[in-house]
Amino acid sequence: MKKTIAVLGLGRFGLGLVQELNKLNVDIIAIDINGANVQKAGEFVENAFICDSTDEDALREIGIENVDHAVVAFGSNFQASLITVITLKEMGVEKITVRIDDEKYASVMQRIGATDIIVPQKIAGIQLANKLVSDSFTNYFNLSEDYVVVQLSVNMTIQPINLKTLNSRNVFGINLLLIKRENKYFSPTGDDSILPGDEIFVLGTKKNIHKFDEYINERV
Repeated sequence: MKKTIAVLGLGRFGLGLVQELNKLNVDIIAIDINGANVQKAGEFVENAFICDSTDEDALREIGIENVDHAVVAFGSNFQASLITVITLKEMGVEKITVRIDDEKYASVMQRIGATDIIVPQKIAGIQLANKLVSDSFTNYFNLSEDYVVVQLSVNMTIQPINLKTLNSRNVFGINLLLIKRENKYFSPTGDDSILPGDEIFVLGTKKNIHKFDEYINERV
C-alpha cells in the first residue's frame, strides 16, 4: 500500500522535497498559504492546495489526519511551524518531520510532538566541510555522529583493484555498498573490481573512509 506524505510549506526546500517524492511510489499532498508556491507544486503533484497549515478545520478538509507522514517545511517561520506541529499532533498524525533553521529550537519541536528534525544549513555545512577535505567526495550522507555514507569518485590514474584482494571491510573497516559505472548502479561482489572513473558508495566511520579514500586515490 502506498504511503501518503504531506509537505506543508512549499518554499525552495519544500518544493524540492515534493519534486523528489514525485519520483517515488508515494501519494503526496502539497500545502502552502502562498498561491504561487502551490501553483509550482501543482506542476508535479495532483493534490496541491492553498491552505493555512495552522487552521485545523482547513487541514481536515484536505484529509491531513490520514497521512502517514507530514513534513513541516517552513524553516524560518518558527511560530507557524510550532502551531502546525501542535495542530498535526492533536489531529493524530503520528510521524512529523520539521525543518528548522536554528538548532536551538530542536528540543522544543521534539517536546511538542515532532518525531524528526532537519536542519538544512547544518547538513549542508557538514557536507561542504567533508567535500573540502577530500576532492573525491561528491556526496555525503550523515547517518549518526560517527557513521556516514560517502559517494566517492575514483580518479582516472588508478590501476583496477579487485574487491576480494582489497578486503575493505577487514583492512579499512568500511563497507562498499554500490558502484556507479557508466551511469549504471550495481551492488558489487568479491569478483568485481574498482575501476578508474567509478563512483563508489561507502559506509563507515569518517576516519576510516578518509583512510580508504587516501589509499584508493593515491594508489597508482
